[in-house]
Formats: sequence, C-alpha cells, structure tokens
Amino acid sequence: MSRLVNATANVREDLVAAGLAVATFGLLVVGASVRVNGAGLACPDWPLCFGQVVPPIDVQVGFEFGHRVLAGLISLGFLGLGGLLFLRGSRAARAVWGVAAVALLVQIVLGGLTVLHLLAEWTVASHLLTGNTFCSLLLILALILRSERFAEVRAPVTLAMRAVAAPLVVLVPLQLLLGGFVAGSHAGLVCPAFPGCGTADGVWFPTFSGLLGLQVTHRLVAWLLLGVAALTAIVARGRRPALAVLAAVLLQASIGVANVLLRLPVEVTLLHTAGAALVAWTTVWTHWDLWRAPITTSAPEGAASVAGAK
Repeated sequence: MSRLVNATANVREDLVAAGLAVATFGLLVVGASVRVNGAGLACPDWPLCFGQVVPPIDVQVGFEFGHRVLAGLISLGFLGLGGLLFLRGSRAARAVWGVAAVALLVQIVLGGLTVLHLLAEWTVASHLLTGNTFCSLLLILALILRSERFAEVRAPVTLAMRAVAAPLVVLVPLQLLLGGFVAGSHAGLVCPAFPGCGTADGVWFPTFSGLLGLQVTHRLVAWLLLGVAALTAIVARGRRPALAVLAAVLLQASIGVANVLLRLPVEVTLLHTAGAALVAWTTVWTHWDLWRAPITTSAPEGAASVAGAK
C-alpha cells in the first residue's frame, strides 16, 4: 500500500528515471539485435562510423548506428536527470545516480572496446553485464524517487526471507556474464539438446572445460537460480516481488530451452536478452521490498495478504 505524502517533490524525476530504465531495457534488446544480425562491426571504428558522425546508412549500418544513437539519447537524458537531482534531489538519489554514472562511463568504454577488439568474448560479456547493471541502477533510482513521494506500508519480513533471497544478488550477475560469454563465443548450440547435452550417454553435465563446459556451467547456474527463486517465493509467503522473480526466472529458462531446441532463431534470442533484463529487474524489486520492510521474528497473521496488496 502507498500513500501520497508530497505531491510536488520529485514528480518529474521519478518518471524520468523510470522512463530511462524502460528505454535502457529496450536498448539492451536493440544491442542483441545488432549482434544476432551480424552488424556488430558494421561501423568498424569508434566513436565515429566510417570516420563520419552520420555515415551512409544501409541495413547493417542502420542496426549499429541506431544502437549508438539510442545510447546517446539515453546518456543525454541521464545527464539531464543528474542535473535535476543535484539541484534538489536527496542524498540517496544523488548517490545512486553517481554509481549509475560510473556504470554508464564503463559501458561506453566497453562499447568502444567491443568494436575495436572485433567482438572479443570478454568485451561482449562485460558489455552485457554492465548494461544490465546500469539498467538496474536506473530502476533503483526510480524506486528511491518514488518512495520519497509516497509513504509505503509493507508487511514485515523475517531475516530468513532476506537470507534466502541473498544469493540472487550473486547468481543473477554471474548468469548474465556467462550468457554473454556463451553469446560472444557462439557456444549457444554446443549442447544441442535439453535437458541433456546431446551426448550419446545423455549426461546433463558432461564436462566443465572448453566451450562445452561454458554452456554446461550456464545451464547449471540456471538450475541454481531457479532453485533459489523458488525457495525465495516459498519463504517469502506470497510477497508479490518474490513471486515475480520466480515467474521471470521460469520464463527466462523456458525461452532458453526454446532457443536451443529451435536452433537460435532471432526472435527467441532477442526474447532471451529481454528475459535476462527482466530477471535482473525483478531481483532488484525483490530486494527492495525485503530490505525496505520492517523485521519481525515471526510472520504475523495475514502478512501475505498485506504484502500482495503492495
């Protein structure tokens, strides 16, 4: 439940932050479309494209140049938001904006290195992880700004709820990084079956070395992530954010399986990128909910129903 406590403070800022988060979510999918359409090196230099600010456009260049233009527009909007926050924002909002600014700077550098290093696996993976980090920080910023406008009433949580959800903070970035390495090294079909790996003996995890090991590790972490998300939803007793992260992980796992069985179609690959960002977002929402709520030693009667009303 939320109650309006300040009708004027941060009205524009929280909406701008949320809009930038949504735009960055879209940018992540656009970035994936650049890769799957083979346009990652359509602009072979950086920051210019063929030595020009606005190059001659064809389909391939359009993908990559459009990605750069959208990234530039988001960066300008982010800088404008920062100006507003440093004029009248809270210390917490300015701090998160500052961390996000560092992430954006790193992301810009990684974008250039991805081109200059000819789509090296480590640059592709780091670019994906940092992009999702920036996107998640924008969501946190939007939540902070919204909380300054609304008084929120949250059902109490137990320490066990926080403890069970804590591994998500490690597993989600790890899985994003592994997914980036799988994509960057073109290892998506080294295990062409599911749940096995297509080997004659049908073993699920035949090796942890080489490209096969990379794909196997990606799948193993997916199973761990699914288990932690399910346990979080159970222990959290029906809290909406915990249910959302479980739903997001289940959806993402299903898309991942479909991606393998359908042999990496473009549409499913793009959905897989969007699903990864959705898992990151719901993880942020879950921890925001659990750490903003008061602590109790035992779940009070009706806690689940109050939590579900948020």
